Amino acid sequence: QHGVEETAGACKRLGATVQTFVVDCSKREEIYSAAEKVKKEIGDVTILVNNAGVITAADLLSTQDHQIERMFEVNILAHMWTTRAFLPAMMNNNYGHIVTVASAAGHCVTSFMVAYCSSKFAAVGFHKALTEELSTLGKDGIKTTCLCPVFINTGFVKNPST
Repeated sequence: QHGVEETAGACKRLGATVQTFVVDCSKREEIYSAAEKVKKEIGDVTILVNNAGVITAADLLSTQDHQIERMFEVNILAHMWTTRAFLPAMMNNNYGHIVTVASAAGHCVTSFMVAYCSSKFAAVGFHKALTEELSTLGKDGIKTTCLCPVFINTGFVKNPST
């Protein structure tokens, strides 16, 4: 179910203690409620990897409104909601790491992916702005990383190639 058990099993085989939570990252309230549960059951989060992503590959006029909204809800708004949920503890401790998984599509554009590229440009901008803000606030113990892979064979895109 959701690949969560498979990933949890792999982590357990490596010796990690694992707890899993399934969250619809397109729903802000689900993110906030899961974050509260994590804080209660596990404690402060010291590394946040914003890795959820969705894609619809079609020309702009063929992409449906709900598909565009979902790409922005998952590919950038979810990053903001998770970061807002876990950043306060990181700031109190001046310790943590926030990883933004964006895409090469956040730097270079591709035809038939206008909405997706736009959402990934937003993710790259989020990372840069957050990094700058943490620096301005003197929170040098909170690290940030932005990953921008090219194609990953996740099944979202059929026969990915560059």
